[in-house]
Amino acid sequence: MAGAQQQQTNGQVTVSQLHSSFAEIQSELKRVLDGINSGRILESFDILTKVTDAIVVSCEALGLASELPVVETFHRDNFWRALNQCWLVALQNVSAARSDQDRLREEHIVHLQESVVQWGNKLDQYGLVDYEMGFWESDILDSLETILKSIRAASAAADAATGTIDEPSTNESS
Repeated sequence: MAGAQQQQTNGQVTVSQLHSSFAEIQSELKRVLDGINSGRILESFDILTKVTDAIVVSCEALGLASELPVVETFHRDNFWRALNQCWLVALQNVSAARSDQDRLREEHIVHLQESVVQWGNKLDQYGLVDYEMGFWESDILDSLETILKSIRAASAAADAATGTIDEPSTNESS
């Protein structure tokens, strides 16, 4: 993602730079989806997290935070839709892990939730959150929450089946 972080020449974004950066991003998103289809869930989410982080950090340099005419040639709405749909498709397929080592665990989901909130906070200053032309923070967080609940329910069911139920800690005063 080095190209995504070097986008300005004398304060101007060039079509060539944008084309190169967006092609690189699209290539990485394709790697994510290919990995998901192959059951490499952890690896795919690692790539997706790095790509999203680079996009957020380089949002201005990529021209995504402004109404630059040169950016319009790259159809920003299609760019955001591709990123968001990659997230949602990846999240819909987390159960397709090819092995237990490739499976997302509770701590991974919590970390992803924290990252999504941080990205949303950074992008909010540009009005790029939960709109068609921006990061679908709410939809992604809803999917993550659903996955987290499922993981916790499966863990509780497994604990109940083996008789190793964790006692919730309580700080109740009588």
